[in-house]
Amino acid sequence: MALAGYWLLVPRTKEVVTFVAQVAPAERVLAVNGRIRPRLQVDIRPALGGELIALPLDVGDRVAAGQILARIDDAPETAAIVEAEASVQAQKATLAQAQRDLARFVALGQFATKREVEQRRLAVLEGERELRRRRANAMQARELRDRRVLRAPFAGVILERPVDPGQTVGLDSIIYRLADLSSPEVTLEVDEVYAAEIRPGMEALVSLPGKTRQLRAIVAHVEPRVDPATGARDVRLSLVDAAIDAPSGLTVTVNLVMEKRDRAISLPRNAIIQSSSGAKVRIVGSDDVVIEREIGFIDWPAEKVIVSSGIRASERILANPESAAPGEKVRVVK
Repeated sequence: MALAGYWLLVPRTKEVVTFVAQVAPAERVLAVNGRIRPRLQVDIRPALGGELIALPLDVGDRVAAGQILARIDDAPETAAIVEAEASVQAQKATLAQAQRDLARFVALGQFATKREVEQRRLAVLEGERELRRRRANAMQARELRDRRVLRAPFAGVILERPVDPGQTVGLDSIIYRLADLSSPEVTLEVDEVYAAEIRPGMEALVSLPGKTRQLRAIVAHVEPRVDPATGARDVRLSLVDAAIDAPSGLTVTVNLVMEKRDRAISLPRNAIIQSSSGAKVRIVGSDDVVIEREIGFIDWPAEKVIVSSGIRASERILANPESAAPGEKVRVVK
């Protein structure tokens, strides 16, 4: 009984878990969600309204640059072209006659008055001017007909086709949504607090759902404007790795490398005691007594943070700072 009482009453050394602070390369990373987006994307709209008479493509079809995507009824323009070309031919005949008359009066020499020659010469000039005007009208009619044919501005894939053949469309109608998926990009919305540190050229790692391999990327653009509705700035990444087979709009995880250090001490955030008076850690000294010390660190939304002051390499840090109070003698367990 005496031994049992002694075991119960005599204070025992508290057992704690620690980790050793080490100098090693460290990165400050910002983890955010992003979306895959095409490098190029455009809504194909008609330049002139009318009835769709040809709509040969559907969602998922691949097209080449310049390929015909759709045709809109061009009967009015075709009729105008026929009329304009007939007008051009008629004016050519009129001009030819004026040129023959001028040549005939010039050949008469002194038998033709100067006024008569000038009148014929003026008729030729007027005929040439009229021919140019009618040719311009014919060209304009052909251009209007060409605008009834919709062509692909670049090679890509049809993402959407909101209309059907035979439908009457207007200038605001979307015929196709075309995208270049050969070199997709990643778009992010980053809180303005963190976006201020992002610069073009920074490295990033992109993780696709269900894929173990991370894709390398770099920051290509940081939107200078903050969206007042969300308080975020848009950031666009270019993938460095080879082209990927990922659908547009896919949600991905992005780790933006904000800073790299060759030598730094990093701590788990849960090893730090934070209060209004500052940040502290609890250290097991060489005499196995716990001491509390103020530290400085770069406050960043990550599980590990980089320490800027207050800790030296090889010091033993309490993994759970609440496991022992300052001044307590402890025994470190592994």
